[in-house]
Amino acid sequence: MFEKTKMYRFLSWLKGEYQRHQERQVNESNFRYFGKNASVSSRVQINKPERVILKEGARIQPGVIINSMGGLYVGRYSGIGYNCVIFTVDHRYRKADAIPFDNHVFLKPVIIRDFVWIGTNVKIMPGVEIGEGAIVGMGAVVTRSVESCSIVIGNPAKIVGFRNKEQFEELKAKGDFSLVNFHGVYEEILFPLSKRRFPKECEELGL
Repeated sequence: MFEKTKMYRFLSWLKGEYQRHQERQVNESNFRYFGKNASVSSRVQINKPERVILKEGARIQPGVIINSMGGLYVGRYSGIGYNCVIFTVDHRYRKADAIPFDNHVFLKPVIIRDFVWIGTNVKIMPGVEIGEGAIVGMGAVVTRSVESCSIVIGNPAKIVGFRNKEQFEELKAKGDFSLVNFHGVYEEILFPLSKRRFPKECEELGL
């Protein structure tokens, strides 16, 4: 059993290394700043990487589309989930020289602070700041800035709770940071409510 577990961990590590190698095919020199252990999937669309700063450990998952003309800052160990869309510019349509808008754009940087978790299919509007340690739930549309350590969901995104700030600060002080690597080896824990609601199905799934 022990040998089997060691083999599983090795194969998982090998798979992760291969995927990280694929991600490193993104030309880091094109970015304004590309921090240590930062990673961008090769299937990410960024129109102006020279206006993107990725701090240490930041991660951008596949399918993400970023219009970074107005500037994007992603803090340490923050993760942007699959198929997110981030815009950093607005067109001028009020007092415009043409319709539906003219050729002027307003640059509105998007700032994502350290240790932020952005879920799948999130949309982030120009000029937004997402505070340190915030969690943005799957499918949220972020139209205004998000408070530090808050948890937001919905369209438009609204606060539904907060992280344990004391625990957050303790982990930060200890340096217990995650690389937000969705391909790594995990300690799997079946959610108790799921086990109670679907005992037969969980058993069939081998959970």
